[in-house]
Amino acid sequence: MSMKPITFEAHEESIATIDEIASNMETDREAVLREALAMYLADYQQELADAAEADRELEAGETVAHEDVLAWLEAQHPQKSKAA
Repeated sequence: MSMKPITFEAHEESIATIDEIASNMETDREAVLREALAMYLADYQQELADAAEADRELEAGETVAHEDVLAWLEAQHPQKSKAA
Protein backbone atom coordinates (compact mmCIF):
# COMPACT_ATOMS: atom_id res chain seq x y z
CA MET A 1 0.00 0.00 0.00
CA SER A 2 1.42 3.35 -0.97
CA MET A 3 1.91 6.04 1.63
CA LYS A 4 0.93 9.69 1.34
CA PRO A 5 1.84 12.37 3.89
CA ILE A 6 -0.83 14.24 5.82
CA THR A 7 -0.57 17.21 8.15
CA PHE A 8 -2.92 18.23 10.95
CA GLU A 9 -2.92 20.18 14.17
CA ALA A 10 -3.25 18.52 17.58
CA HIS A 11 -3.34 19.71 21.17
CA GLU A 12 0.07 19.91 22.82
CA GLU A 13 -1.08 17.46 25.50
CA SER A 14 -1.99 14.90 22.85
CA ILE A 15 1.37 15.28 21.16
CA ALA A 16 3.14 14.84 24.49
CA THR A 17 1.17 11.66 25.12
CA ILE A 18 1.97 10.36 21.64
CA ASP A 19 5.65 11.09 22.21
CA GLU A 20 5.52 9.28 25.55
CA ILE A 21 3.91 6.24 23.89
CA ALA A 22 6.53 6.33 21.15
CA SER A 23 9.30 6.45 23.71
CA ASN A 24 7.83 3.54 25.65
CA MET A 25 7.48 1.52 22.44
CA GLU A 26 10.97 2.55 21.28
CA THR A 27 9.58 3.89 18.02
CA ASP A 28 8.71 7.27 16.56
CA ARG A 29 5.64 9.49 16.61
CA GLU A 30 4.79 8.59 13.01
CA ALA A 31 4.61 4.86 13.79
CA VAL A 32 2.35 5.48 16.80
CA LEU A 33 0.01 7.65 14.74
CA ARG A 34 -0.08 5.14 11.86
CA GLU A 35 -1.00 2.34 14.29
CA ALA A 36 -3.59 4.49 16.08
CA LEU A 37 -5.16 5.48 12.76
CA ALA A 38 -5.25 1.88 11.55
CA MET A 39 -6.92 0.79 14.80
CA TYR A 40 -9.47 3.63 14.60
CA LEU A 41 -10.34 2.83 11.00
CA ALA A 42 -10.71 -0.88 11.78
CA ASP A 43 -13.02 -0.06 14.71
CA TYR A 44 -15.04 2.28 12.50
CA GLN A 45 -15.41 -0.37 9.80
CA GLN A 46 -16.56 -2.85 12.45
CA GLU A 47 -19.14 -0.37 13.74
CA LEU A 48 -20.48 0.05 10.20
CA ALA A 49 -20.67 -3.73 9.76
CA ASP A 50 -22.41 -4.12 13.14
CA ALA A 51 -24.95 -1.42 12.25
CA ALA A 52 -25.64 -3.08 8.90
CA GLU A 53 -26.14 -6.43 10.63
CA ALA A 54 -28.49 -4.82 13.16
CA ASP A 55 -30.50 -3.27 10.33
CA ARG A 56 -30.67 -6.67 8.61
CA GLU A 57 -31.86 -8.34 11.82
CA LEU A 58 -34.47 -5.65 12.37
CA GLU A 59 -35.78 -5.95 8.81
CA ALA A 60 -35.92 -9.75 9.23
CA GLY A 61 -37.96 -9.37 12.41
CA GLU A 62 -35.17 -10.77 14.58
CA THR A 63 -35.96 -8.63 17.59
CA VAL A 64 -36.33 -9.12 21.34
CA ALA A 65 -39.14 -7.49 23.31
CA HIS A 66 -38.08 -4.89 25.86
CA GLU A 67 -39.71 -6.89 28.65
CA ASP A 68 -37.66 -9.95 27.70
CA VAL A 69 -34.45 -7.91 27.85
CA LEU A 70 -35.38 -6.60 31.29
CA ALA A 71 -36.13 -10.14 32.49
CA TRP A 72 -32.79 -11.34 31.15
CA LEU A 73 -30.97 -8.50 32.89
CA GLU A 74 -32.78 -9.30 36.14
CA ALA A 75 -31.66 -12.92 35.88
CA GLN A 76 -28.05 -11.87 35.17
CA HIS A 77 -27.80 -9.26 37.93
CA PRO A 78 -30.52 -9.84 40.53
CA GLN A 79 -28.81 -7.81 43.28
CA LYS A 80 -28.35 -4.69 41.13
CA SER A 81 -31.95 -4.46 39.95
CA LYS A 82 -33.33 -4.82 43.50
CA ALA A 83 -31.10 -2.00 44.78
CA ALA A 84 -32.51 0.43 42.22
